[in-house]
Amino acid sequence: ICVPPNARLAPPELERILADCRPRLSLCEPSLGEGPWVETRDSEPPKVDVEPDQPVLILYTGGTTGVPKGAMLTAKSIQWNAWNTIAGWGLRPTDVAPIFTPFFHTGGLNVLTTPLLCIGGTVVLPSRGSFDAPAALKLVKDHDCSLFFLVPTMYQKLLECDIAPLRQVRMLVSGGAPCPEALLGAYAAEGLTIVQGYGLTEAGPNNFSGGTGGYVGVPLPHVQLRLQAADGRLAACGEVGELLIRGPHVMHGYWQRAESPVRDGWLYTGDLAVCEPDGRFRICGRSKEMFISGGENVFPAEIESVLSQHPEVAEVAVVGVADEYWGEVGRAYIVLRSPVTHAELKAFCRAHLAAYKTPREFVTRDALPKSPVGKILKHLLADA
Repeated sequence: ICVPPNARLAPPELERILADCRPRLSLCEPSLGEGPWVETRDSEPPKVDVEPDQPVLILYTGGTTGVPKGAMLTAKSIQWNAWNTIAGWGLRPTDVAPIFTPFFHTGGLNVLTTPLLCIGGTVVLPSRGSFDAPAALKLVKDHDCSLFFLVPTMYQKLLECDIAPLRQVRMLVSGGAPCPEALLGAYAAEGLTIVQGYGLTEAGPNNFSGGTGGYVGVPLPHVQLRLQAADGRLAACGEVGELLIRGPHVMHGYWQRAESPVRDGWLYTGDLAVCEPDGRFRICGRSKEMFISGGENVFPAEIESVLSQHPEVAEVAVVGVADEYWGEVGRAYIVLRSPVTHAELKAFCRAHLAAYKTPREFVTRDALPKSPVGKILKHLLADA
């Protein structure tokens, strides 16, 4: 089973993942520096015939409890995601796509890479390093790319350049986070339409096609969707409900964990959506506290767990707030035992967390609003 860990994680985060999956063979690049990523080989990996329902890939996601969970994708689920995407997005063997999203994310592996390889298309891998807008546009031009997938922050970065090379691309796809209206408008002014997708690691990730104008579109072939109202009934047309997904592209479960968001074959996403009379779906928000910063899932509980270990932090609550560039960033509301600077708190977080998880803002309060049973009321924090 292949397990590509997120190279952006801090050492303690990687250690938790390695302890969970216990790899028989681990490979790393020297550029990652010192850490627990030593090359080990107990024995040669056995050669096995892979059955359709066997896990072949584990992608770790954050957890609402702060503990990473490994989503198991099988040979069948990856293949069905590819078939659904080929049919629903109209992929062709002549298509060429650059892959700028990393392979430790389902966005890098399964949005375009595996579908194109399945149909005999071409993927272009850029040089390593952070996203470089001028280099990306040059790559599109040099390789006659016809498809393009980026997260919104990358599309925002491209606007600093002449985006004329994108006019040769027949489909621009955005995913990983909501696409701001201002960003969609900026591309529309250039005669370019960004197609908005929706997915999650546990479901392929591709689930819709034809998403424009604030909608994620209609379900892909062999993807069943249901909207469940808060009282458990099916939501009516135009009514907001939790999005449930079923199909052969859904994950097998979480590695070595009994709990699963899949019940009776349905994946409970925790995302809120509405279905219009014409069959198009629109994502309205999230019922869980997770927020998305620059295409990365961020779970407040994980950040709160780290900050609560600081000796001067008495109480902490983290929420996601809107940001023009990143989509959302973390804001930490804290109650201190004795004075400590926000710079010190940020440095403390960076020693234990990836940069995108570290709160951009720290707000000091004398107390945090609580319910009668002592639960922090996060929706009141802004007014506290």
